[in-house]
Amino acid sequence: MFQQAKRLERQGQWRKASSLLNDILALDATDAHSYLALAKLEARRNRIQEAARVFERGTVACPQSIHLWQAWAVHEDSQSQGGPKARELYERAFHIDPYNPYVCHAYGLLERRGQNFQAAQELWERALEKKSTAALVCSLGELWIGQQRYEQARALYDLHVAKLTTRREQVEVYLAYAWLEERYLRNVARARDLLQAALHVDPSSSWAQVALARLEGRRYGGQSNHREAQEEVTLQRLTKDNFIPSTTSTDKAGQQPLKSKKSLAQSTRRIEKTNCHDGRVFNALAKIQVKARKYDKARRILREGLQHYSRDFSLWQAAGKVEERLGNVTGARSCYATSLCIQPSAPTLVAYALLELKHPVEKKVNFSRSQGLFEEALLVDPRHGPAYNSYGNALLKRGQVDAARAIFERGVQANCSDAASVFHGYAKLELSMGNVSRGRQLLQQGLEQARWQHLGMDSPHRDRARFLAHTLGMLELNSDNPLEARRVFMDGLRRYGNSSSQLLLGAAMSEMKLGNEDSARPLYEKAVAVNPRHAQAWQVWGVMEMRAGRWDDAQTLFQCGLRSNPKHGALWLAYATLEGRKGHAQVSRTLFTKGLQHAPNHTPLLQAWASLELRQGNWSAARLLITQALTRDKHNGSGWLVAAEIEKRTGNNGLVLLLLRRGLECAPNCVELYRALGDALLSAGKIQEAREIYERGMDIDPQYATLYHSLAQLEAQVFNLEGLSKLNKKAAIHFQTDKFGGSGMGATAINSQKSEKDRTNRRSNDSDKERRTSADGVLGQKLKMGRSRTRVPPEVTALAQRIVEEEVEENAEARRVRNAATTEDPVAFLECLSSASLMDNELLLGDFLSSLDDDGPCRRRHNEDDLDESSNVQSDA
Repeated sequence: MFQQAKRLERQGQWRKASSLLNDILALDATDAHSYLALAKLEARRNRIQEAARVFERGTVACPQSIHLWQAWAVHEDSQSQGGPKARELYERAFHIDPYNPYVCHAYGLLERRGQNFQAAQELWERALEKKSTAALVCSLGELWIGQQRYEQARALYDLHVAKLTTRREQVEVYLAYAWLEERYLRNVARARDLLQAALHVDPSSSWAQVALARLEGRRYGGQSNHREAQEEVTLQRLTKDNFIPSTTSTDKAGQQPLKSKKSLAQSTRRIEKTNCHDGRVFNALAKIQVKARKYDKARRILREGLQHYSRDFSLWQAAGKVEERLGNVTGARSCYATSLCIQPSAPTLVAYALLELKHPVEKKVNFSRSQGLFEEALLVDPRHGPAYNSYGNALLKRGQVDAARAIFERGVQANCSDAASVFHGYAKLELSMGNVSRGRQLLQQGLEQARWQHLGMDSPHRDRARFLAHTLGMLELNSDNPLEARRVFMDGLRRYGNSSSQLLLGAAMSEMKLGNEDSARPLYEKAVAVNPRHAQAWQVWGVMEMRAGRWDDAQTLFQCGLRSNPKHGALWLAYATLEGRKGHAQVSRTLFTKGLQHAPNHTPLLQAWASLELRQGNWSAARLLITQALTRDKHNGSGWLVAAEIEKRTGNNGLVLLLLRRGLECAPNCVELYRALGDALLSAGKIQEAREIYERGMDIDPQYATLYHSLAQLEAQVFNLEGLSKLNKKAAIHFQTDKFGGSGMGATAINSQKSEKDRTNRRSNDSDKERRTSADGVLGQKLKMGRSRTRVPPEVTALAQRIVEEEVEENAEARRVRNAATTEDPVAFLECLSSASLMDNELLLGDFLSSLDDDGPCRRRHNEDDLDESSNVQSDA
């Protein structure tokens, strides 16, 4: 009966399994195993109180069952995060057996989470005196690695690996030992020997095979720091070791892979010889092909794997994801259903839920069905982080902010095995709502938790933690805290290696904002070396060189970026801006035209093009371009500024005021509009209204210095000494200095004779906190602003066509530049970070806004996520 109940549980028939276990306990009230199974089942069904009652009944009926006491303590710990009840239960278990490895291990984890490292060490060492287990050895090793006691960790692994009684536990310790040697002691040869020893212990361990292939990829492919090179070496290693036919050889037509009977026979013999327990190797191979966007090859690998492991549910789930990306929705749904029939799993249920949201069976999305699948996934595995992430994002996209926040809170409390996905999704929610301080706190908490999870073992989830560091670094950079941003980026590079172009780019931008161009340049070089398709790295580097006057270098960088990613609108805009500043107006028009052809949804291209025509005196063309830009996105304040400037140049001063007022209605958080409207009102003699507009702008962004200067000039013109003094005090709070002392604007009214020492002493912890809160509030308001994604209007298309037809009249130099700009390589497009705006004063720091958008790193990570996972650190519903 007990085995039947466990079989029903594996099949997802939990109510029947619970009923059968209760029947067993009715026949034998002292069956500790049935109490334990029933309590765990009730906890999986989210019946928390019922599970606690079952544990209580079981410990009363079986007071000497240490497994019941330990399981009850773990259950209470998961609910109270180390509360007194859990500690009391652990102590009760110690009275039965103070050396029990399960009790000592679980209690030690509780102490470690509470930063009581000495108590955790004593618990684990006590248990290891009597019996060696992989969980105890690896946990103690992780603790010592975190304290940089590498030699002690090495001695620990050496001592206990031979004492373990099962091959699986020996392989686990060998893998942890190899990671210590490779990651912390830099002894790659020794790490390789250890993984070979693991395969000698268990030749059928697909876990060890994949780990060895990943090491070889980092060892040989990592010499150039190219992730693609690392993946290629890993692919070759897995293919060679398992005699899987190469996926790169094709027939004469170049369409189908060569699958001879001989190669299939070799593959079959090799797999039968190794007798792998699962299809992990095929899953790893398919994952590499998916990262390279070679979905057809991934499909062939998975189909071959299913021929040998037809009962591997994770292979069916991976096959479903590949079919979904190939557009075969029916096939994907069939694969997911097959996987669930073999064994219900959280990744498959989440993948199925996301499929129903994207491609519902009926025309209308049935969110209740997807919601049910999400909840079922959390019942199957309450610690599956991507499930909380996908569920919360799905609710957020429907505008259910409170419900999404509650889901993420559940994920935080569940202590998920993949903490990065939960904390990043939660932080993304808070940042999108403008809660910058809370978002920063979640990112820091997630980084600390992810650090412990990935400390002692190589894991494919380590890459996800990089995005926590990237988002936190960009948050600090956009909060005008470049020193802290640099620290975050450098710490991320130290922890996760120099193979992240995003972290390298962030570090370079921090150095650039600090004025260290010489330090930033090598970081830019590393970023594009790691990932030549990272278009934003080329763009930001080129902008830095352009501002430094190195125009030839900037031109080369823009061209390299466009060859790698011709659909990146910001690159076209920056390149066109460079040519415009060099006086090549027609070349700049050509680049704007090409940019709109490749990136028709990039509104800043239209705005910058209108600005170019404005400078050239082409009023009608400028008015047409900016009108269409505002039609597409009326919430972009830069467009209203350009429109007002056009009318100002043509003498329509009345229309200027109307445009700026309308701009403030559509983009109330654009401080540049407050400055422009205030200046226009001041020119019209409307002093009081101009003062009110300036003050409203400073309320929106207390650190926008231009508004302070404009208001100071206004007050000086009317000799308002009281207003100047008040303004000076406000500036001192937000800028920690006498903003206008000695500036020439109101200097006679403000005490500008204070020494630098006096101004420095004014800084205090309270003012720092107030400034940080103010900056967070300003950034939070900016993060709420969205962007339109409509297509290019027909009028702009006609204008672009006319300019294309005029290209033949250009001079030879212009033609040479144009040809260089439009050279394209047939490579897959990189879904990278896109800038919110690249107007002159926003060329660099608009990037963080786009990191919260669907075209930012969230979407890019979605294309790189594991095939055996249903979502990732930034998955979209």
